[in-house]
Amino acid sequence: MNRMVEFPLEEGGSIFVEVTVPESEGQIIKAGSLGDLPIKAAASFESSLDSIKPIASAIISKLNHINNPPDEISVEFGLSLKADANAILTKMGADANFKVNLSWKKEK
Repeated sequence: MNRMVEFPLEEGGSIFVEVTVPESEGQIIKAGSLGDLPIKAAASFESSLDSIKPIASAIISKLNHINNPPDEISVEFGLSLKADANAILTKMGADANFKVNLSWKKEK
């Protein structure tokens, strides 16, 4: 089941993100209940993305230290956010997909 999660931004305001929430067995939400309201995240959006930093650093570091390192490295992240079905989002997981592009330029 997908739900909207409201993440506070460190600079103020908030952003809404659609996340996948596992359906609880036997959970019944009556029409017009709070089930349609966004889940409030306990952490900021920026702090939720902090888990990407070590991954990105590791990828770039390892690729820069190979024999004949590329002239250009680009890493594209695709994230799928998952949350517990609580009124406040206190725990979050993410599935990540990586697309890595390496390019070498011929010297003239």
